Amino acid sequence: MRGHAYVEGHLPFSDGFEKALRWAGDAATIHVGDTQSITLNPWLEDLGVDITSSSRRSRFYGHPKGVVICAWLNLSEVLEVERNGDSEGIVVLPAHGRTPHVPSEYSGHAPWITAFDAECLGGEPIDHIAEASAPAKATVEGLSDFIVRRQGLIDRRERDGVVQALTYLRAQGIALDPDALLVEALRNEWAGAGPEDLRQIAIDLNKGKRLKSSTRVNPARLKEWAQST
Repeated sequence: MRGHAYVEGHLPFSDGFEKALRWAGDAATIHVGDTQSITLNPWLEDLGVDITSSSRRSRFYGHPKGVVICAWLNLSEVLEVERNGDSEGIVVLPAHGRTPHVPSEYSGHAPWITAFDAECLGGEPIDHIAEASAPAKATVEGLSDFIVRRQGLIDRRERDGVVQALTYLRAQGIALDPDALLVEALRNEWAGAGPEDLRQIAIDLNKGKRLKSSTRVNPARLKEWAQST
């Protein structure tokens, strides 16, 4: 595995791409969100590097292999590449961190950078997300044992368990940092879109939304996780 790296957004894209391509080496694949990204930057096609896109409407549609240069992808798109078993390494550009005074739904690439300790190749290093609290870490780890299966939180029973656990933490006065929870889910190798779903559940609960769930987790386990130090 080549690893994880990024180029922060203040560096001019052409300069950052040169650094990313050098880091990726001969196994590089450029992965973009749509054809327009290439249309606006035709010089990328002249490089002789494989190009893929996540859009089925794109002539570049395909799953990237080798060391993937994620160009102009948002956090969710990068995490989708991360889930691709054919990736040997990932470099993201331009990468962005948290933006002050912006709702928590928008956190840039900081959770991915934090979870995988991605290397900064250029621009300003992006601050890592603060570590989750001990109870939050214990909860994510505990849920990993018997709630999250291969497909993430598609199964309603698994989602109910997550909602139940996070609701219990909040009731005990334990703050939920959506990004920190996302980081822990990635570190615990939650499958599918489970990490993003966990983050969204935390966001919804923090907004005061009442999310219905049935009891899926033993209350004794919830108490144990909440009292972790």
